Order: sequence, then C-alpha cells, then structure tokens
Amino acid sequence: MQNTYFSVKYTKKVFSVMLDHGQKSRRYWSQIACLSLLCLLITPVLWAQTGSCPTITNTRMLSVTVCTERVIDSLQVNTTGTIEFVRFDALQTNPYKENGVAYVGEPVLVNGKATLRNVLFPANWGTKDRLYYVYARLKQAPTNPTCLPFAQIIVYIKANPTASVVVKEATCYGTQSQNDGQVSLTGYSPTDTYEMAIKGTFTGQGKAIPADGVIVTNGSRTGIPKLYTVRIYNSSGCYTDRSILMTNAPCNCLPISCMPMTIAKTKSGRQI
Repeated sequence: MQNTYFSVKYTKKVFSVMLDHGQKSRRYWSQIACLSLLCLLITPVLWAQTGSCPTITNTRMLSVTVCTERVIDSLQVNTTGTIEFVRFDALQTNPYKENGVAYVGEPVLVNGKATLRNVLFPANWGTKDRLYYVYARLKQAPTNPTCLPFAQIIVYIKANPTASVVVKEATCYGTQSQNDGQVSLTGYSPTDTYEMAIKGTFTGQGKAIPADGVIVTNGSRTGIPKLYTVRIYNSSGCYTDRSILMTNAPCNCLPISCMPMTIAKTKSGRQI
C-alpha cells in the first residue's frame, strides 16, 4: 500500500502542474494515474498466482514398454503438488479435459517424487503393439487457467504370441496303438520360439519351432493321459502359455465288435 500511495501522490502532483496545458493534457495524465494504480494492484495478484502454481516434470522415465497382462512396476514424475495419473488413446495438448480420459491412479509423494506402483493396463489381444499416453496432472484442476502443469509418459503394451497347440492322438490298428501321436503348434510367427515345461517349470530359454510345427512325435496310446504345457515366446520377449491333454485312450475292442461275423440269408424251399 505504501507503493500505491506514492504512485498516486506523485501522479497527482504532475497532474496539477499540467493543468494549464488544457483539457487534453489533463485527460492524458489522469489516464496514467489510473493505469499506474491498476498495475500496482494487479501485479501482486499475478505474482501470487504464478508462485502458487505447482510444478510437474518428467524424471528419466519418458516411456515404458511392457508385455500385455504384465504389471508395470512404477510410473514416476517430479512434482510439488498433489497429482493423479490418467491415460488417453491419443496425444493430448491439454490433458485436463475429461473427454476420452481414463483414470490410472493417485501416486504417493515422497521427497518431491510421485510414484504409482504395480500398474496394470488393459490386455492387448491384437497382433500389434498398443500405445497409451499417460499424463501426470493436478488432482484438482486449478482455477487459474494459466496453471495447467503436466508431464507425459508413453506406455507401449506389447502383444503376446498368438500361436495355438493342437494334439493328434495315435491311431489304432485293431487293439494295437500306432506310434504316430503328435503335438503341434499352429498360427505362430517365423521368429517365435517355444519351450516345453519340465515338471511344471520353464527355464526361459526358447528354441526354434520346427518348420512343420510338430514339437512332440511318436506318441502312443498308453492308457495314461498326458498333459503338455508349452510356452511360446515372440521377438519382443513376450510369451504365452498353452496346455493340451493327450488322452492316450487304449485301443480296446469289445469282443462283440471284434469277433468276425458272417451273416448270410438262405432261401428255403418246400418240397412237394
């Protein structure tokens, strides 16, 4: 208020000196007086608004890549305010709008870093990568239209392999099983690899899929069902597990259907 009083007093003094220069001069200096007072009143308000606007900036995390159905360990930004993470399907210039937004979560703020852990995005059942634009924004939209801080993180959801497992039971020749049972992969990409589970566990080391897709041969009908679990990896390192049961039903033939039978129809005549 001291600065305001000084400005008005000084302007009035100049105004009184200029009275003899006519109405035009009086109007000019009165406008200056009004502008001086207005600037002094508005400037502190603008400073207060600018100073109270929280900041949100990126850490080194500018993008995240994860396989579908896998949890993202964390999303993190630097901030001085209370924020939330939201996502959009398209790039945004103003992530504070609500059209097309999906809530991701509210992070925990510790020492200026806001961290959201164990984040799961919608599964990508397609054959191409899915892209999401994630934004850190103020949880409560500010009333000051110039205070709209945000930080962007791009999330890539990699597609899993789409291969399937099929089984071919061994054929029977009478009561004898043939050794032609098979387990095969179908619908795989040339760069996909596979691994068979050993006692329900995987080593993480895939091998090339044979050209014909057959990964188990010489199966026979032992009478004991066998479950095959296969893990298929794609070039991105994403994988999917497939299981299939080979029933191995024995080649049993019931006596009534196995005994050779001959049915003949004879015509009998009556002798006169």
